[in-house]
Amino acid sequence: MRALTTTMLVCLLAAPARAGDAVGALAPYEDLLEVLAPLTWHLNDDLYRFPSPRDPTGHDLLQLSLARLEGWEKRFPTSFRDVTTFGRAQTLERLGEYQRATDAYRQVAAMSGSPLAPPAKDHATRTAAFAAAAALPEDGADLETRLTALRKKLDAFGTLVEQYASTPYQSLALLEEERLERMTSSLVVDHRQLLAKGDETAERALRFLIQKHADSKQLAEHILRLGDLYAAFAREYAEKNSRPLTFKEDAFIARTDRALDVYRKVATWDGAREKPEGQARFAALEAYKTTVLARYR
Repeated sequence: MRALTTTMLVCLLAAPARAGDAVGALAPYEDLLEVLAPLTWHLNDDLYRFPSPRDPTGHDLLQLSLARLEGWEKRFPTSFRDVTTFGRAQTLERLGEYQRATDAYRQVAAMSGSPLAPPAKDHATRTAAFAAAAALPEDGADLETRLTALRKKLDAFGTLVEQYASTPYQSLALLEEERLERMTSSLVVDHRQLLAKGDETAERALRFLIQKHADSKQLAEHILRLGDLYAAFAREYAEKNSRPLTFKEDAFIARTDRALDVYRKVATWDGAREKPEGQARFAALEAYKTTVLARYR
């Protein structure tokens, strides 16, 4: 907030030299303060627990702020360069572009005489640590190599989660940690046929994701993925036991009902953006259950 206050103060003190003093066709439609103000209100937003802020027209405010800052810099390349670059760095950081944010902070830090140089230097140290963690590989030649790479990257962001606890930057580390753990669970689910006790491992991976990220704005989506796994179990049972004498109605119903119970949580979750998707998946699986049971009755 101190850096932000400095940014706004620089703009106010430098008002006589603002680009907005241009007239006629060269006059900008907005002052730099108008560009920075919406970003100012949302710099400390918890992007892990709450959706990214949007402007009244529904556009992502962070992306919009970045576009407006870049547009300002192109139109007025010599006006408030430290202010616009600092604001651009703050926006890039919250969009997960840590290396670009680091480069921008370092540009400001190198501007002698700017009151934003000292805070920019401090911020660059933080974003450089995030950029180093983000640069770690996520791929590999096989499943084990990919899982090992993801675990290493998870450890790096886990360290940042602890390091920046109780600060606005912890939510950024939590976002990365959640994304990587979702990738890991997806790998396990997709390759469960190749793993020993693959079904149990896949279920544990998804349940772990739900429990660990219970405060995340993506919780309902994680729950839907667990329901998808249970629905897959039901479909696989019906396919493997398609002969009338091998199909056990109670076993099939138990599998489908477990998936339906999970879908129902999201389908009745008022305020969740995934509610319509939960309702659709619940209705589709209920129809599938009815069709399969009618085939064997």
